[in-house]
Amino acid sequence: MVMAQAAQLNSVLQQHTWYARLVLLGGGALAPLVFAPFNVWPLALALPVLFWWLTARQAPKTAFWHGWWFGAGFFGTGISWVYFSMRAVETPVWISLVLTIAFCLAMAFLFALQAGLPALARRRVNLHWLIYPLLWLAFEGLRSTLFTGMPWLIWGTVATDTVLRGWLPIGGVFLVSLLLLVTAACFWQVSPARRLTLAAPLLLILLTWGGGTLLLDRDYTELARETPITAAALQGNVPQDIKWQRQQIQRNLDLYEALNAEHPEADLLVWPETAITAFPEEIQSQLEALEQRLSDNGQGLVAGLPLWGEGRDYYNAMRGFGTASGDYNKQHLVPFGEYLPLQGLLQGLIAFFDLPMSGFSAGAAEQAPIILNIDGEDWRLGTLICYEAAYPGLSRTQTLDTHLLVVISNDAWFGRSLAPAQHLQITRARAIENQRDMVRATQNGISAVVNHHGQLMARTPQFEAATVAGQLFLRTGTTPYQRWGEGLVWLLSTLTLLAALVLTLGLVRR
Repeated sequence: MVMAQAAQLNSVLQQHTWYARLVLLGGGALAPLVFAPFNVWPLALALPVLFWWLTARQAPKTAFWHGWWFGAGFFGTGISWVYFSMRAVETPVWISLVLTIAFCLAMAFLFALQAGLPALARRRVNLHWLIYPLLWLAFEGLRSTLFTGMPWLIWGTVATDTVLRGWLPIGGVFLVSLLLLVTAACFWQVSPARRLTLAAPLLLILLTWGGGTLLLDRDYTELARETPITAAALQGNVPQDIKWQRQQIQRNLDLYEALNAEHPEADLLVWPETAITAFPEEIQSQLEALEQRLSDNGQGLVAGLPLWGEGRDYYNAMRGFGTASGDYNKQHLVPFGEYLPLQGLLQGLIAFFDLPMSGFSAGAAEQAPIILNIDGEDWRLGTLICYEAAYPGLSRTQTLDTHLLVVISNDAWFGRSLAPAQHLQITRARAIENQRDMVRATQNGISAVVNHHGQLMARTPQFEAATVAGQLFLRTGTTPYQRWGEGLVWLLSTLTLLAALVLTLGLVRR
């Protein structure tokens, strides 16, 4: 009975294009449920099945537009926070809506190509179904690099809140993506006609989840210092629309110094991205006084601020004060927020293209780490600023040969969207991949202290001035992911591709 109803539904959706497209639009729109704060992980298997089921056997043009509708739903809900980013600087509602919709619909063409390309290839050869999960993974990689990258909603990020996190130190989020997608493809192909029974996907689930369970919370790094340090993240909740006003500079400093006073026990204090809204040369006396107070208390501070470079270059940066020393200049800048592409054409059109401090330069790829001195010993801090935490490769580089991960961010740009919870989940994945304890300070939440297995030790609420502190360990050593990077993903993907090609050739010969 169930099989007959499924076959009838399949017939209706295959014959009625608009029914299928509406189902794909709705399915794509469910994608955020896979991630924080919902964590409905079974959808990580169900949604790819839906996508392939309704696109894989279509003519090229139909498959292309079917894929586009799925992508429209996927990005329409998944990155709708772009709208809140524009509204944060009072961009008119209609302009914010038009630009956000245009951006999401443009991104949807990635799924259109993912569906359309195999349909074109199928005119010459009957592709084996193992090609399809590899295509999804390839387009995740493309999305993470194209035009500086949009590595948001990477499928493997679901691992942080499941036993699959055991795989993250082995091969990172893309390895988990591969495992999930191949498992989903097996479910998609379950059919007596294809001689693929439920045993195949259930075996993959057993291997994937069972392997994750066996690897769960295994330590690949070790303590570099037997006693923990106390780290505190300070969240000022300064409204974005007044943050950069000149009269706010001293108020910001006073606010964060008052929050400092709540944690006299802290070895390390962390202020959010651009918590200091002036160049050090403009507030030299205030920073010297801050430096002295921190040194007298035996405390280190890492704070976000702008720094001048050579010529007219300036950076979105972090600087160490007190028992912390050194600078880090952000390497991976966000288009439109931190630099303006096509500046000559866009600047002056709307307020969003004239943001304060929107002409940052990118920092060098190799920079000396910020150092935290505790009891005469120097410890190296791995540092990431805001959106940099979404890039696994950059995070891997930044944490190599360091002892603690420090992340600062300004999630006020996300407003009351799902993005702050998603961003925290993404950042937790970086802590797990590199097995470093982490302290994360954001402007208005969510700030947190996280252990090297990605578990939240404490966090702040959103949209209020708050602090969070915890005992964190300094760690040393490397995880398999730090040693190999995406090497394991490349190896398994290549082997899967070879198997798919061999099977495809076998189908052709028949």
